Amino acid sequence: MSKKIRLGPIAVFLVVVAIILSTLAALTMATTNADKVMAERFAAVTAARYDLEAEGQQFLRDFDEQVAAGTATEADRQTTIEKSGYTLDIQVSAPDANGNYEIEKWDLKKNWKADDPYTHIWKGADEQ
Repeated sequence: MSKKIRLGPIAVFLVVVAIILSTLAALTMATTNADKVMAERFAAVTAARYDLEAEGQQFLRDFDEQVAAGTATEADRQTTIEKSGYTLDIQVSAPDANGNYEIEKWDLKKNWKADDPYTHIWKGADEQ
């Protein structure tokens, strides 16, 4: 007596499982790549912002030295530092008799210019 082994349903099941696992593997790779790209962008932004903060602290150190030496002028009380698409504006008050001053402005902002969303719309035959 010979028994026949039917592989039809098992083969279909294994093919479906293989397709599902392949799809999940591809999605995992795509997600991992997207996470890596976002992490690299965040690292670049963080590094640029920390560099600006460090340069701002250096400006305050230099201003402290000028105040201590008595050589601080009106022009030395403010600065604008630009790096990697970011701008840091710093302004300090005039030092009092004891050499104390206050930071009036410490504004870190991203230089951004929005694209006009309507540039691709046809404006008519009159405007070309």
